Amino acid sequence: MKIKSHLSVLALSVAVLFLAGCAKAVKNLTPSEFPQNPSNIYILSVEIREKKDLGVVKGSLRPKVVIDGEARMMSASPLGDNIWDYEYKMPSGRRNAVYYFDIEYEVYSARHTKVKSITLPKDGLLKFTLVNRYVVTLESNRGPVGSKIGLVGRGFTPSDQVYVGGRLANSEYFSSNALSFFVPSLPAGSSYNVSVQGESGELVVGSFRVDSAQMQVLPSSVNVASGGRATLIFTIPVEAPMGGLPVEITTNIPDSVILPEVTIPSGSKSVSVPLEGGTPGIGILYVETPGYSPLEVPVQVRN
Repeated sequence: MKIKSHLSVLALSVAVLFLAGCAKAVKNLTPSEFPQNPSNIYILSVEIREKKDLGVVKGSLRPKVVIDGEARMMSASPLGDNIWDYEYKMPSGRRNAVYYFDIEYEVYSARHTKVKSITLPKDGLLKFTLVNRYVVTLESNRGPVGSKIGLVGRGFTPSDQVYVGGRLANSEYFSSNALSFFVPSLPAGSSYNVSVQGESGELVVGSFRVDSAQMQVLPSSVNVASGGRATLIFTIPVEAPMGGLPVEITTNIPDSVILPEVTIPSGSKSVSVPLEGGTPGIGILYVETPGYSPLEVPVQVRN
């Protein structure tokens, strides 16, 4: 067994090494991080490819992984003819391990075979770490504003907060394995990064696309006397997110229509809006809400 003298640690080897005289390509397939599992067993893998016409003795390959100075023989993987695995039982209380691969093989010479070997990496060591906080599944990767989206993973805490596109979302903690959030008020038709942030650090979840939804308004048109009042009711299909859902209303007859600022309250699906008639005129109310299709409401203010 070979003992490495250079002790620098590498997170993951991406190099492909070629063995002199036999063009054998060696590539590390072991991830730098493993989600922690109850068995505490983790598979280290290496891919070894060789050309058949360069004098390598068939069946002579003996790949080993050296962990904590101990060489452990690897076995052929069910994932492919060129892949070798070793199931490593992590000692209790440890969260990482350093290792390297030592691969022996035989080649034909003029009178006999001789043993050759190579190590991966050529200098230094490889390392993997166990993680006990991660997201496995984003229940859905698209939906309208206000939709409730579940997260499944491990290591969630009640202090965790969910951000969508950098905006804080209203979230609910169920357990260390389950969390949900409500899609905040963001423009539809775009995708936004989702992350979970808390005392234990940030988890990058993935991408979520906000789809356009339809807001309803009653009545569909307004006819009001100058100085009189009418009521508009705006309704959405899901509850408004944390902080409320702003409804921006503009018009091409600003002297004829008097309206307050409008927000659908957090947790509500509708809001009633008083409208007061000003100078007589005929025009349109233009309604825009983040995540919802725009609306146009005909309006007439009469004498």
